[in-house]
Amino acid sequence: MGSYYYLISGLPEVKLSDAKAKYDINEITQSILSSLSAKDAKFFKYLIYQNDNKNLVNAIAKQKGLFSPYTKHLEPCIFSKEEIQKYSNISNLPTYMSKFLEDNKNVEWESVRHIENSLLNLYYEEMINSGNNFIKNYALFMRDMKNVLAALNGRALGFNSDKIAKELIGDYSLISALSKSTASDFGVGREIPYINTIIETFNSSDKADPYNMENIECSLVGEFLDKLTSIKSFTTDNIFAYYINLNYAVSINGRDEEEGKKHLETLVETLKSKASL
Repeated sequence: MGSYYYLISGLPEVKLSDAKAKYDINEITQSILSSLSAKDAKFFKYLIYQNDNKNLVNAIAKQKGLFSPYTKHLEPCIFSKEEIQKYSNISNLPTYMSKFLEDNKNVEWESVRHIENSLLNLYYEEMINSGNNFIKNYALFMRDMKNVLAALNGRALGFNSDKIAKELIGDYSLISALSKSTASDFGVGREIPYINTIIETFNSSDKADPYNMENIECSLVGEFLDKLTSIKSFTTDNIFAYYINLNYAVSINGRDEEEGKKHLETLVETLKSKASL
């Protein structure tokens, strides 16, 4: 974990919920990548792969005729739109993507959510075993957070335990509690303290806001990153945390409210139809 004083000092300040704040995230991404050592750049790419994951999911969904919430090719990314549309021809995919495609080449997917969750399971597992503590802790937190939020949504929609389980990522100790427990904290509040924060943030949020889930994620991830980097400066941890916050800022500051409402309506109808099955 080297010191990157000059790189960090030269990065623009990240401002959330400021429509006037504009960032050239592609340029910033390339600037960071070119300044990192080869080892650190390898870890940094996991944060860029978040967009590649969605682009791959979208390509598979389109091929299978499934609804996808990812209507545009997301950038920054490692693989271009042309490359990801022909994903089976890419020779330098990260290991988790290659494994996902090989393991699921004959699967008949039920929904885009199941495609994404299967991919994210392998993505988080690889990050957890990457050998970098920041990447590991970030992956553990993101996996737990997404699963808790999915379980809370499932409860709100009246899903039974089997349906909730299908919405979750991975197969580890928390999954059983989230799908089967009727306790307000799923019975794991003591073992995983930040779950209570996730639940409180979800319960107090504006469910009618089309960007509600992203707002929740942004708040929770920001707090988590502050704790993770509170005693560090000018290290890869600070760069990684900066980049994660930057992605949220770019997304939030570039929102289209009307497009968001239409997406929410489509998503709610899709979830309701699944709940009635």
